[in-house]
Amino acid sequence: MNGKITNRMLHQKSRALGEQRNFDIYNEKYIKVMYKGLFGEHKYHLNLAMMEPWPVRHRLIAWRWLLALTYSGITALAFTLYVFFHPGIGTLGWLLPIIVIFVLLALGSLFLFLYHSPNVIEFRSRYGAAVLISLLYKKPDVASFRHFVEEIKQRILTASGKVRMDKKQMLAIEMKEIRRLRDEGVLDHEACQRAEDRLLSLRV
Repeated sequence: MNGKITNRMLHQKSRALGEQRNFDIYNEKYIKVMYKGLFGEHKYHLNLAMMEPWPVRHRLIAWRWLLALTYSGITALAFTLYVFFHPGIGTLGWLLPIIVIFVLLALGSLFLFLYHSPNVIEFRSRYGAAVLISLLYKKPDVASFRHFVEEIKQRILTASGKVRMDKKQMLAIEMKEIRRLRDEGVLDHEACQRAEDRLLSLRV
């Protein structure tokens, strides 16, 4: 991008999740975001003026994968106990492959649960509350993480203070941006719909 001046950058890497997250604040009021993991890569740009300056910290819980992990683990344990209390070559012969399958399913579910359940700090859109930026908590180190979060807060407040539009115009711009991020694959359909519903309710 011509005339791009970088103000601050943060590079995050999680070996457990097998992913990288890069953030680049530039030209005082924009941020470039890049997520790269096992399931693909997303790059997008945001105007900080459309964001809420107060982030939310929480641990995402991937309930679907947690249930899959529980089911696979319990099933593998049940078959293992059956073999233990009913020893025999015949029993072991036909149950062993089933036990192996459920153990592998449990391990796969555990990996996907950890991958989809990170401890994060989220910055959301101002009116629609759509998650626009997700930072891995305290990575790459506590000091760098805190300085970058404070930088984003201050940049959002400054950028918002320079906006010369009324609320109706801001809602329209945010709606357009939310749909753009959906079309780019950054937001899923459900997240986009929730944000749109909030924005439409504020127009009334």
